[in-house]
Amino acid sequence: MDAKNILFISLIVVVFICYIVISTIIRYKGIKENNEKHLKFLNELNIGDKVLLNSGIFGTLKDKNKDSYSVEISKSTVIKVLSSSIIGRG
Repeated sequence: MDAKNILFISLIVVVFICYIVISTIIRYKGIKENNEKHLKFLNELNIGDKVLLNSGIFGTLKDKNKDSYSVEISKSTVIKVLSSSIIGRG
């Protein structure tokens, strides 16, 4: 191998490493922003609000705890769900 080949291979390795680092940082920022938006959304929910669960079920928020929420999906049917399963307002 001559010097040109070594330089070319080194350049490819450096570009590849930069790509991995930059894509990881961008992905992490996106995930962090989504988590912050979802947390803000959950904090704005009030008892009695209509909510949409990630399973496609609509219901009414009946109780809020730190990690779980009680959602009424029909008369006298209340289910306990994780905060991560509430994805929108109904």
